[in-house]
Amino acid sequence: MVDILFDNPPALSGKPEQQVLQLYNHLFMLSNKLNDAFMEVSISEKRAEERQQAGTAGGGTGEEENSSSDFLRTKALIIKTAEIVRTEMENIRATLNTNIEAISEQFGEYEANLQATIEATAEGVLQDYKIEEKISGIEGQTEEFIRKTSQYIYSGLLDAENQIYGIAIGYNVTDDEGNLNDQNKMATFTADRLSFYLNGAEVAYFSNNVFHIAQGEVTDSMTMGHFQWKIFSDGSMGLMKI
Repeated sequence: MVDILFDNPPALSGKPEQQVLQLYNHLFMLSNKLNDAFMEVSISEKRAEERQQAGTAGGGTGEEENSSSDFLRTKALIIKTAEIVRTEMENIRATLNTNIEAISEQFGEYEANLQATIEATAEGVLQDYKIEEKISGIEGQTEEFIRKTSQYIYSGLLDAENQIYGIAIGYNVTDDEGNLNDQNKMATFTADRLSFYLNGAEVAYFSNNVFHIAQGEVTDSMTMGHFQWKIFSDGSMGLMKI
């Protein structure tokens, strides 16, 4: 069960370009909340699968697992059948801006806008960083370039169902039309798991002293117990006892 609260759209004010920026900021925050929700669902499913595997291998954890299942099942029934649902949320939000401009009579103009938005609730703190850069030529002599990058750091509740807190770090890169490219990455860190995501899919994780990854590259050597795989200067590889 993932609970999401969306802020109402802001009352627009100022010049048209300022209003567009206000709408963009609002939509961007909605996008971050949706990404966080999808991440919570993905993490929750992974942990449920691990608990099931651990229970099959070791016989489960007995009364603790039953108690946790009963709690979650009862909680879901209460929320589903409640006549009154009330949520009170305190929220702190601040936006910081830095503008850079460089003008060259010979090559053109460079502009950059750096923006940091910090939003805090009882569930966590989101730090959102955006950089927009633009190069404008002189009389068409230089092509116009626009580059946008968005990065974020979130610390707080990652898995609402299992009440797991951690840190998520990631970045999104968009083209001139605002479309996300295929390099959007994220890493999450909790007390018992380090995960790496690419475009919303978990591609590698470290948990319970085991590193899970689909592909790996070793450039020099790899040690396993008292043995070592070694790449030699002639390009060959051998297994040696150490």
